[in-house]
Amino acid sequence: MDLEEYYKIIHDGRPKLRFCERFDETSSRWNFSRHAHPYLELMYFIDGKGEIEVSGTQMSISLFDTVVYPAGWAHQEASVSEKLREIICLWVDLPELQLKEPIQLHDRDNCMSNLFWTVYQEAKRERSEPFILEYALKLLLTCVLRGHSEAMAHELAPAYALQYIHAHYTEHITLDQLAALEHISKSYLSRQFRQRTGMTVIAYVNRLRIEAAKRLLTASDKGVNEIAYQVGFESPKYFYRTFRNLTGVSPAAFRRQYSRTS
Repeated sequence: MDLEEYYKIIHDGRPKLRFCERFDETSSRWNFSRHAHPYLELMYFIDGKGEIEVSGTQMSISLFDTVVYPAGWAHQEASVSEKLREIICLWVDLPELQLKEPIQLHDRDNCMSNLFWTVYQEAKRERSEPFILEYALKLLLTCVLRGHSEAMAHELAPAYALQYIHAHYTEHITLDQLAALEHISKSYLSRQFRQRTGMTVIAYVNRLRIEAAKRLLTASDKGVNEIAYQVGFESPKYFYRTFRNLTGVSPAAFRRQYSRTS
């Protein structure tokens, strides 16, 4: 089945949301046993990293990843001793959409995050609107399949470098390290990286760091300088400048506007 056929199934179908929760590995909702669901399962990893096995396919996942299990496919998430994983988990009932393989996507531009949060927030409203949920699910499924298709078309792009960046973005990262992972020159890596992500390595790393900083600013009372170092910036001054360039406001102003602890 090609991409256009998948699109038609989604367009003509009536996807139903059967489960929608946000939780981490300490929750009883997290099932570490091998299991399967009669629905498509979509997960967005807000935090953490780990290993997943889906009907013989091994996946290494980290924060900002989207993972989709086809309906009926057995899977198992391994427990980890490192930072706890936190996810938004959706079960989508659309029997006509029969995926041939599990899907894993890196959230390059915050698109997946926005779509998952749209579904989650609407589902958790006191009176959610079925029309909004249906079309939010259609948009999410369409974007997942498009992103997967584009990723497959660029499978020769720097996948190892991207995986390393997502796992180590709070650390000092150099082009030499990434080029060695891919066994290519730094100049070729830079060209391939920009072609796949639309930005330079530095810009991509900084975007991940700023997204992590935004979460810390809104969910903790840590000082701005402490957060700057925690997410990987070597200079608070550079952090301030980068944060303002990407968000349009200072870290302090962002905290005042969005803090959950205020």
